[in-house]
Amino acid sequence: MTNFKAGVGYNIKLIRKSRNITQEDLAAIIGIHARQLSKIETGEHFPSCKTFEKICIALDVNPQELFNFEFLVDANEGVLTGTDNQAAFQVSASDTKNVYEIFPKHGKETKIKKTCTDESMAKTAKAMNKPVLVEYFDEKKTSKIVIYYPNGTEKVLRDNINVIAQQNMNFMIKEFKKIANDKAASEFIKLSLTALKNNDDLIKLENLIQGMKLARGL
Repeated sequence: MTNFKAGVGYNIKLIRKSRNITQEDLAAIIGIHARQLSKIETGEHFPSCKTFEKICIALDVNPQELFNFEFLVDANEGVLTGTDNQAAFQVSASDTKNVYEIFPKHGKETKIKKTCTDESMAKTAKAMNKPVLVEYFDEKKTSKIVIYYPNGTEKVLRDNINVIAQQNMNFMIKEFKKIANDKAASEFIKLSLTALKNNDDLIKLENLIQGMKLARGL
């Protein structure tokens, strides 16, 4: 957020919507006109101390949370999905370390790049009071999947190591299927695998490779 008033107002709006409270209802609870609350949420006006206190009580939120606006992510940038009614976001690596670009929702392509951080997603889960699922992409491939919970905990469903391992497995299965009926090729692969741990098999593999080179005129 580049504007302090807009940041606080944005947070009020985000948390209000996460509580399923309409603008009219919140305005009635805190004793101001809905148009005045609208101007507060858009950053045009800033609430008085008394109104600010009423907002905190009505939304059941600590004042500090309304000032944690710098990294919050708009829930509208994701989609609600799953049995937990969690917000799901897709993000990709950016040029800045630990900052990710948010994929625009289908049909809402925009020239303005919207970004987030791991911290922002954790804060968003707390503000929305809903689990937030984030699928991270690197070069158009999933690098990790994490669920951030409102209580501050997180669960890694897939991490980069899991993804690379799965990619390696898929590659090997695909290639092995091509040579499954070739006895010589299959034996070579088996020997290569056992040679990783067995020195005798490593020597056999070296001799076999030398024979293959001679046969190919290398």
